[in-house]
Amino acid sequence: MAEKLQKFTKKLPNGFEIEMVPLKGYKQIYSVAMANFGSVNTKLADGSRLPAGIAHFIEHKLFAKPGYDVSEKFAEYGANSNAYTSYTKTAYLFQTLENPYDNLKILLDLFQHPHFTEENVASERGIINQEIQMYLDMPEWVLEQRILEQLYPGDPIAADIAGSTETLQQINAKNLLDTYRTNYRPDNMSLAIVGDVDFDKVVDIVEQSPFETDKGCPKTAENSFVEIGPGAEGKMNISQSRSAFGIRVDTNSRGYDLVKLQYILNMIMETLIGESSENYQDMTNKDIIDDSFSYNVVAENDYCFIIISGSTNKPEEFQDYLHKCLLDNKLKDVLTKDKFERIKRDAIGAYLFAQNSPDAIANQMAELYFYDVDYLQLVQLLDSISLDEVLNSADEVFQNDNFTYYNLLADGKD
Repeated sequence: MAEKLQKFTKKLPNGFEIEMVPLKGYKQIYSVAMANFGSVNTKLADGSRLPAGIAHFIEHKLFAKPGYDVSEKFAEYGANSNAYTSYTKTAYLFQTLENPYDNLKILLDLFQHPHFTEENVASERGIINQEIQMYLDMPEWVLEQRILEQLYPGDPIAADIAGSTETLQQINAKNLLDTYRTNYRPDNMSLAIVGDVDFDKVVDIVEQSPFETDKGCPKTAENSFVEIGPGAEGKMNISQSRSAFGIRVDTNSRGYDLVKLQYILNMIMETLIGESSENYQDMTNKDIIDDSFSYNVVAENDYCFIIISGSTNKPEEFQDYLHKCLLDNKLKDVLTKDKFERIKRDAIGAYLFAQNSPDAIANQMAELYFYDVDYLQLVQLLDSISLDEVLNSADEVFQNDNFTYYNLLADGKD
């Protein structure tokens, strides 16, 4: 299907980028608008900080309009809608089988016209605080926050995306609007739409829907990270302990090179500790891990790290095994040229398979826009990765100073 895909793009004079992949004959239409602004963007150039959770708060409150909620409008026109906030992005989306142009107008209205009042902000604090308290009871979430605190001590990425009870009290209608105007500028956003729709009509609708934001660059500070944490542990009222092993990858890579690095790191981890690896089987046979064991590679501008985690009855052995396994770095012994080519083909195959899904295309296309990577060029990017690049990256990443850990112990276990 890859050779059949086309992409139409247009950058408006205000800097807003529209990208569309037409899928003739598909019934589903999927669209996502994305802002290059997420939970970590709280450090300002003057040395002050925005309250943790403000990006997530904006995401929630943009659905509130005078007298109605935007999700109700989407439902009236037969669409499912949603939104999410990540470390570096905020996205608003809809999925529909009908009325794509009406739903596009609703999506534009959603993120272009804020309605923040002290009353609706106050009511939202309670809703988001309930969400925060719910996550505090989830060991997977607690473990992730704790390992991030070790990977990036004192950094905004170690804070809950939704903030905290304390920081919610610092969020008000004024700083919401100020933050919105600074970051929801047209040149800091993009729109991706996939499905059987007319591109010229999409462009016309967007051009007739002006932004209500200031011009100018976001006044955010450059990141400066302190030394990685030494590792730690804590207890929680859970039936089984959980462990996380963290690897921080400090890199100057940006854009295309960073996307490429993410694929390289995934290849390395899949080879060394993926389900088909000898290490995975060995840890399973020794009852160190169970089927909750997984790894996650995150590569964002300014942040790149790997978290390996899972439930375990042997947290110390979990950490010792991974530390030794990765520090020894036997990648050269197990990653033959033939196996490397298979891994590349698998990655390309996964990319091609995802092209049957409008939502997968749109979400990845919108994300890659902020890394100056063309979604349709990912096969070429993957094909350009060499075995030497993978082996050299493993040598650079698997250094003791890049490692840390967190053990979340079940009550009563030492």
